[in-house]
Order: sequence, then structure tokens, then C-alpha cells
Amino acid sequence: MAILNAFLLSLVSGLATGLGGLMVALFGKLSMRTYDTLIGFAAGVMTAIATLGLIQEALTQGGTMVSLLGIVVGAVALYALDRYLPHEHEHLPFACTDTIAYRRGWMLFTAMTLHNVPEGLAVGTSFAAQPRLGILLAVAIAVHNIPEGVAVAGPFRACGMPRRQYLAWTIGSGLSEPVAALLGAVFVTLFKPLLPFSLAFAGGAMLYVVSDELIPESHSHGYEHQATFGFVLGFLLLLTLSQVLV
Repeated sequence: MAILNAFLLSLVSGLATGLGGLMVALFGKLSMRTYDTLIGFAAGVMTAIATLGLIQEALTQGGTMVSLLGIVVGAVALYALDRYLPHEHEHLPFACTDTIAYRRGWMLFTAMTLHNVPEGLAVGTSFAAQPRLGILLAVAIAVHNIPEGVAVAGPFRACGMPRRQYLAWTIGSGLSEPVAALLGAVFVTLFKPLLPFSLAFAGGAMLYVVSDELIPESHSHGYEHQATFGFVLGFLLLLTLSQVLV
């Protein structure tokens, strides 16, 4: 039952990316100021999850050395995936009016999908060990998946991709979460001593994505202050949720 609940929780969180894509479809092109603020918000949420949730729990259960090792391995794993996974398609099934926007959308899709895997793993491992932490993570991830959906859908729309296609890509980027949650829950049920490492691994992966993808993207259009305020707001929201739900 715990494994099924972890899967369903992460499925809801993953599908929240579709809400961001739906916002793009319904309300049109967001201003760059709003876009950067939302990306900063997502970065703040992820930083809070990684530090106040995942890594703190890893330190409590496994100690310093295990946590440090997990963080390093998680960050290196995301670096390797980001470096060696192809970021471009050779042939497009539609008339692309802005190849730069298309490439940006594909890179963001890849990054979001990659970091959704450790997010799902985090929900699965956390729920299997401590249901309240798993619920907190699922809620927090759902909240920050909405602006991530905006981040994926926006460039795809700008390049001329049909609405149905960029909504599908946006939803698809979140569906890696429930699969990873299922694997994580099964993994921890069978190998509970490795839970602290798994939590630290997910935390390290999230920190890599925040530093390598989200913050640089949110600071690259001249709205650094708005992005920073979004970051702080996202961090404070997760801090508040952590006090209310745990």
C-alpha cells in the first residue's frame, strides 16, 4: 500500500507540470519579467526541498559522510546526464519559426525530465520511510512543477510548435516522477539502509539543476532582481509548508 501511495502522490506532482503548460496555452506569451520570476521561484522551492528536506533527513538518518557522498554522486550523475544526453532533434514535424527558442525549450525539457527522476525517487524513498515527509515533498514538488511547466512550454510555443504538441511535451516531462517514485519506494522497502544515501543523492541532483540550469536561465534576460525575489518567495513558501505539514 505504501508503494502504491507513493506512486499516486508522485503522479499528481508530475502532472502539475501540465498546469504550467496549460497556462501558456490559455494566457498566451508571458512577459520575460514574469518568466524569470517564475523560474527564480522554482529555484527557491527546489533549494528548500534539497536543503531543508532531503539533505537534512539524510544527515539525521545516515550522518555526515554518507550525506556528503550522496550529494556528490547525485550532482555528478546529473552533470553526466546533462553533458552526454543529446539536446537537439535533427528533424522537426512542424514549421519552426525560431530555432533558438526550440533548442532552449528542448534543453529545459531535458533538464526538467532529468531532475524529475530524483524528485520522484525522493517522494518514493521518503514516503516509504516517513509518510509525512513524502506528502510534504509531493506537495512542494507539485507547487514548483507549475512554473517549470511554463518554462518548458513557453519556448516551444515561441518556436511555432502546435499547442497539442507542447502540452504533451510538458506533461511528459513530469511523468518520469511517478516511475521513479515507484522504483524508489520498492528500492527502499528492499534496501532500507541505503535510504540516507538516496535522499542525499536526490538533494545533490536538485542542487545541480538549480545552479546549472534555473538560476543562470532566470538571470540571463535583465530581470535578475525579479528572479531573486522569486527565489526568496519560493524558499519561504517551502519553509512555511515544512512547518505546517511536518
